Amino acid sequence: MKRKIFAIVSLLFLAGAGLSGQEIIDRPIPIEFPVPAHRPSPRQLIERGDSLLRTYHFQDAINHYLAVSGASLDSKTLASLDRKVTAAQNGLNMTDFCADPHVVARQRFSRKDFFLFYPLKPQSWHASPNPLDSLEGYPLYAPKGTDVIYFTAADRAGTRSIFITEDLDSLWRAPRLAGESVTSIGSEIFPMLSPDGKTLYFASDGLFGMGGYDLYASAWDEETQTWGEPVNLGFPYSSPGDDFLLMDTDDGKYTLFASNRDCSRDSVYVYVLEYEGSRARKQVRSHAELARIAGLRPIDDPSRIDNGSAVSGSVADNANTRLYMHKNAEARALRDSIYRHQKMIDALRTLLSEAREDETADITARIREKENALLPLRRQLEETELEIRLVEQSFLQSGVVSSSGSEEREVVGTSLSYTFAKNAMGPRLRMKVGRHPVRNSFRISPVGRFAQDNTLPAGIVYQIQLFTSPRHASVEDLGGLSPVYERLASNLRYTYSVGLYPTYAAALLDLNTVRRLGFPDARLTAYRDGRPIPLTTARQEE
Repeated sequence: MKRKIFAIVSLLFLAGAGLSGQEIIDRPIPIEFPVPAHRPSPRQLIERGDSLLRTYHFQDAINHYLAVSGASLDSKTLASLDRKVTAAQNGLNMTDFCADPHVVARQRFSRKDFFLFYPLKPQSWHASPNPLDSLEGYPLYAPKGTDVIYFTAADRAGTRSIFITEDLDSLWRAPRLAGESVTSIGSEIFPMLSPDGKTLYFASDGLFGMGGYDLYASAWDEETQTWGEPVNLGFPYSSPGDDFLLMDTDDGKYTLFASNRDCSRDSVYVYVLEYEGSRARKQVRSHAELARIAGLRPIDDPSRIDNGSAVSGSVADNANTRLYMHKNAEARALRDSIYRHQKMIDALRTLLSEAREDETADITARIREKENALLPLRRQLEETELEIRLVEQSFLQSGVVSSSGSEEREVVGTSLSYTFAKNAMGPRLRMKVGRHPVRNSFRISPVGRFAQDNTLPAGIVYQIQLFTSPRHASVEDLGGLSPVYERLASNLRYTYSVGLYPTYAAALLDLNTVRRLGFPDARLTAYRDGRPIPLTTARQEE
């Protein structure tokens, strides 16, 4: 008898014509995952592990990944597999601390401009490249009149890190990294301050997480004047997908963030949650309960929604507006359903190419069934998009857009839901920015070298500590760095460090470069007149 694995996946849409946008979103359909009878290949095991990870079956994902460990794999695949096991294990650990927030609304937007629908000051986002970011890709949030900007840009190691710069009247200070605790060997993106300025939210794919970009919060420490150790916000804020750009509204009512869970790569959902200061946690072991929480379905209670937090300025509310909003919601749901059907067809075709001869007929029938289900969906989408275009032709008279001066704003939402109003991009930035002097504090070559003189200069000096060892290291352990300083610590372990920096900011700029050379646990250390002192003390004395 043929073996099959059946998985019920909650989708945003039930195939069929004549359903409203809300019905499309709320009704799940079952999906069957046929598995060939022969022993799975390493690639199949990894793909199934990835699928299990995405659906929050963390222990099963770990088991599939570990089943590959005995296979003959190249170093790149082994490294990737190790990261997947870590992500699944992290996800399993996070099920002990799950939040269950009230979801007010969610809307699907293009990844290119979703950030413009956040309730922020108009023209606060600026395109890259710009004077602070030489690479294209991520917009810069810099509201007019601000004198401090947190932003991400490529560091000296080539990954995106969080920088900060201040307005010095005629010149902006040379950007410096926001802090050692909020810098990883991965990338950090979309930094946002809380309304009171005491919490820094950001996304990272290099810190403790469950795959992709997770969301983190770092608290400002008044005593040390530094950002504290970042905390993963956990379920449902973080997921095995990419989650980013979390912010709290100024009025303290809502938290918004974006995620590509449950949608195609070129789009994201923006979720609106009721603000929870404490974000109470609970243990969740049920896969179905995890999926429900992470699905973030909006509550059906208009009395708990205050659109004043979403839209600044007037927004027209008439029959055309409501019809336009309803049809756009329906079109988004249809696109998501088409995407999911196509994804299932692709998976079945992959199985067909690897299946035994006696399995091909069954898999082929399933492919045909899914393809037939796509036809009415595509027809319905075409009809819905036509209705949207017809309504848009009447906007010149009746609206879906509201005028603010000469600016037109696209509005997305419904009369019974949170309203998203699109802001305009800000102008190209014109600012003079200071630059850090380039200091060659160490060299990178095929073979590393120890320092001939381990004496440190007088005064405050910072170094990057590579590692400690109970015995002398060899040049093969230095990762090509020169000169490397060796000293025997009070615990009778040898410490190995590189670089000589007069300031904390200068040392921090090179930290990621060293970490990516094979020293992921490298950290900054400080000395006064050759003796080690706490980093906080050194920074206060700078």
